[in-house]
Amino acid sequence: MRLTLLGCPALVGADGPLELSPSATILCAYLALAPPDGRSRRLAAAHLLADCSEPTARRRLNTALWRLRTQVRASTGLEIVASAGRSLALTPGLGLSVDATEFEQLLAPVLRERAEDLTDAHVASLEEAVALRRGPLVEGCDDDWVLAERYRVENLFLTALDLLLQHHGARGDVAAVWRYGECALEVEPLREDIHRHLMTAYGAAGRNDLVERQFERCRQTLLDQLGSDPMPETLAAYSRWCRGAPSEAPVGLAALVDELERARRDIDRLADSVDRALDRLRRLR
Repeated sequence: MRLTLLGCPALVGADGPLELSPSATILCAYLALAPPDGRSRRLAAAHLLADCSEPTARRRLNTALWRLRTQVRASTGLEIVASAGRSLALTPGLGLSVDATEFEQLLAPVLRERAEDLTDAHVASLEEAVALRRGPLVEGCDDDWVLAERYRVENLFLTALDLLLQHHGARGDVAAVWRYGECALEVEPLREDIHRHLMTAYGAAGRNDLVERQFERCRQTLLDQLGSDPMPETLAAYSRWCRGAPSEAPVGLAALVDELERARRDIDRLADSVDRALDRLRRLR
């Protein structure tokens, strides 16, 4: 069997998805994300049914457990949950594959690498991992027990995408940069470091039109959602690109101040030129 958690949770057997009740599906996802030795019944009831009194939560947990066991047994003949005293866990040795586990196993040896050091095998692992994600972890469930784990998995996903767009950007593969950049910004459109890496990648590929479009997209998104301007680092990166300077210049405080002061002088000179051109045009009318 296979349990998908990166998106809408589903348990899939040899003959296709198993018909599980919503409560049984969430319980299965909860146990799959638990430590190897499982969770106590009391903690499971508190996590999954926090809006109920303790006696009611216990009864509803028992009902969800009965449904999960009965529905899986009816479809596969297998016992999916092992209980030892007051603890619950997925049955060891069941041969159940979980996409969220595979996702982390693929990323673990790669995320320590720098983008410039990635091998073909590293890139293949990153691409296989990001392809597993079809939505947020346990999509549709916003209970407290899943939120911290979802945030952690999303950060791993974004880090993997960032490595891929830097890798493909250095090789001038604009299509791959766009594809992985869009995946990242769909999850977190306010991450300015991703916008900056996209600008750098497009610039390295010689697509100045896309650099300018990416900066404007970043600026407008921040303005619409936060009412703020881009960070100094983003403005400095855009300024360097406009001047044709190396994109990986130092980003210390002093360097940022110098960069933005230079950008302001460039803008002032441009404004003076525009004013003079307008004056000449007005005199011709």
